Amino acid sequence: MAGSFFAVACLSGLPLTDNQAFAQSFSEMAKPEVPAEVNNFPLDEAFLTRMEAAQAELNTIDMSGEGNDEDGTGDHSPKALAARIDKQPKVKAVLEKHGLTAQDYIYGYFALVSSVSAVEAEDEDQIVDELKGINPAHIAFGKKYLDRIHKLMGE
Repeated sequence: MAGSFFAVACLSGLPLTDNQAFAQSFSEMAKPEVPAEVNNFPLDEAFLTRMEAAQAELNTIDMSGEGNDEDGTGDHSPKALAARIDKQPKVKAVLEKHGLTAQDYIYGYFALVSSVSAVEAEDEDQIVDELKGINPAHIAFGKKYLDRIHKLMGE
C-alpha cells in the first residue's frame, strides 16, 4: 500500500500525457456557459404561472400555416429562436395574451431547463462541475418548483 502511494506521488509530478491532456481539455470545455440572457433571466412564480397558461393554450392551437420554424440559418441560439417565434402570429398572439414576449418565452424556458438540470445534477457524481456558473437563484427556484417545471416541459 505504501509503495502504491509513493508511485502515485511520484507520477503526479509528471507532465500530462496526451490522454491526460485530452481529459483536462475536455473537462474545461464540456460544460458550455449558460448565456448571460438566460442566466440573468428573472424567474419567479408569476412568470412560471404565465408560462404554464401560455403553454397550455399553445398545446391546443392549430399551427398549420405558421411556417417552418426551422427556416433560416440553422441557428438555434435563444436569440434566433425568439426571432422565429416573432414571425409566427398565432404563437406571438398567445404569448402576448399571457404577458410574454418571444424573448421572455425562450430565455425563460432555457432558464427553467437550466434550473431543473442543475437541481438534478446536484447529487450526482460529476466529471465536470455542472453547477458552476448557473445562477444560484435559478437553482433555488428549480428546487422549489421542480414538479411544476417538469409538467411544463411535458415530463
